[in-house]
Amino acid sequence: MDPIPVTELGVGVDQRVAWLLSTNRLLGPDPELARREGFLKVLKEQGVQVDNSRVSRWESGLQAVPGRVVATYERVLGLPEGALVSVAAGLRRGFGSTPPPREASLRDEELTPGSFEGMLDAAERGDASGALWLRLAEQLHKFDRVFLRKEEWTRLCGQLVEELGVAVGPAYVRRYEAAATMLRHRAAQRPMLRAIGSFVVHPDTQVIAPVLNLLTELPDAPAGDLVLRLLGSEDGNLRRAAASVAAYKVARGHLRGDALRQLESVVVGALRRADPLDGRLDFFDLAVHLPDESWERVSGGLRTRRAFGMVTQARTTSELVPHARTVAIVAELAATAQAQTPTQHSREPDPMLRRLLREALLHVHKPRRHHAALVIAASPYAPAVAEQCLRLTGHPNDLLAARAWTVLMRVGHGGREDKVVRRARTEERPTLRARALVNVGMACAGLPDEDATALADAVAAQQRPADRHATLFALGMQGATELKALAEHDQEDIRRAASWWLERGPAIHDADVAGA
Repeated sequence: MDPIPVTELGVGVDQRVAWLLSTNRLLGPDPELARREGFLKVLKEQGVQVDNSRVSRWESGLQAVPGRVVATYERVLGLPEGALVSVAAGLRRGFGSTPPPREASLRDEELTPGSFEGMLDAAERGDASGALWLRLAEQLHKFDRVFLRKEEWTRLCGQLVEELGVAVGPAYVRRYEAAATMLRHRAAQRPMLRAIGSFVVHPDTQVIAPVLNLLTELPDAPAGDLVLRLLGSEDGNLRRAAASVAAYKVARGHLRGDALRQLESVVVGALRRADPLDGRLDFFDLAVHLPDESWERVSGGLRTRRAFGMVTQARTTSELVPHARTVAIVAELAATAQAQTPTQHSREPDPMLRRLLREALLHVHKPRRHHAALVIAASPYAPAVAEQCLRLTGHPNDLLAARAWTVLMRVGHGGREDKVVRRARTEERPTLRARALVNVGMACAGLPDEDATALADAVAAQQRPADRHATLFALGMQGATELKALAEHDQEDIRRAASWWLERGPAIHDADVAGA
């Protein structure tokens, strides 16, 4: 179990990585590997000499697990390369108490000049999987100096950022880790920042947050200055994405002094009139993480006592709603998901699964929600959790239903894409419709022709910008042929958005991941 309280900024990284390794072994399809003795035997056959006590310490969280060991678990358990490594690395970097160590290669094989050139060529052509991007970033990070021509860096970083904008599931997580690794390299950092900036400030960009989130990896002043500038954008999607990054930076002390005054003004403008949980979660997150003196100034400018009360409560509990109102719902979700997941052993309640579900659904800090969901997504519980979240999307409480739709984006659809599409197409609540349509775009089974036609026909009549944006997202990520007609539409915003999707879509689902 994670020993660190929900209200703390950090998490029990070692415990979460241990849980990820142990659940994949114990709940995997191979009964022999689920036995400790069988697992040790296979490890020794592959040249990994460890004893029972060492594995016990790894899987209980009593000893930090190096990335090389996580990669060994992937290989022995037959998981996609980087599926666990990328999630564990993200946890350590985002929530560890110390900076992650710079490790040697995660794999034994030697890299020849020819194979390195081959990886570079494949990446620049757009033929690299998430696993290959991870390998390439790992190799680049091994050397303090890497000599590539400026145009090569530009093509490489630009391609990675472009793919990051439309990658889904493990394809996204592995590419994000590759991009984060390259951002920490002195030779790659500048071309990566140029690629990020070029992507997010393009006037027709339809996907922002997945790329802009990379600025959380840089604590320096230039990254903070860029976030502050983007908070003043006229583009609502860009402002929301920048607010999310600003919340991360404020919580970790990256933004101080005069920057706080600007953030105070942003929070007041976003929360003074509207429900903070209706499309303004990023600004709510920012308000919760402002220093006490900043919050005192902000609270006087809020016109509704509801907004004041909700932020005040969340600053104490770190949750979107009081724990007492949702504890039974989360407990039932966890118990049902656990019961539906096949196992080789007797079932006992899994407190870590319950903790992760609680955070993924209801934690006030977006990075906590995001990473909790990614840990679940990389576990054998993911398909059952997806089914329970799909059920929760029908909950009469709009906030819980909205959170369930968002968790589905992270954990995947568990082979239930047809049900997700049907449920999303029939969602009538205005505050939920956009999230539902985003899930349609992320479904890896494709979009039936009749659904694509219906969505394309609805675009022009949609009054809410969020609904129109999400509908075009669904069509673009699915590579719908209807986009060609929309690219010639009379309305300029529709025409430009459809053209952007024709140029950059469809979604990327890595072929080595189950269900892709």
